[in-house]
Amino acid sequence: MLDEILKSMTLFSVIIGAIAIYTALRTNNRRLGADIFLRYAERISDLRQSLPDRFLFEDDERRIEMTSRERRVIREVIYSIFELYELKIHGFIPRTIWTIWEPDIERLLTLPAFRQELTALRVAGIAKHPRFETWVARHVVTR
Repeated sequence: MLDEILKSMTLFSVIIGAIAIYTALRTNNRRLGADIFLRYAERISDLRQSLPDRFLFEDDERRIEMTSRERRVIREVIYSIFELYELKIHGFIPRTIWTIWEPDIERLLTLPAFRQELTALRVAGIAKHPRFETWVARHVVTR
């Protein structure tokens, strides 16, 4: 009888330990995802703030003249979005966190200055990342 009680306690201890480990890992992954998300959000926000308002709010479809610095900032934003997208694809950012920001990313990438640079980047090499290219084509360019 005592032997059965000890076996049961051992089994319950193992189960409780496994649950604790699972909970700790899940919590840590969520914190890591949130931390990555917040750092990228801050990085992109800083970059966007360095751009003139005409790039962020203008819907004029004409070709937009940009300085090399402005072009570099827009490309840096696009590359940051690419990195964030790849982190999502590889499971570092949970879907629940990604869905918070995806509409803003899509809206930003549909602005004329960003679409202009996306076109230039396709020629220059984003095509080397077919998943991202497909996502951009499906969610951004078609709008």
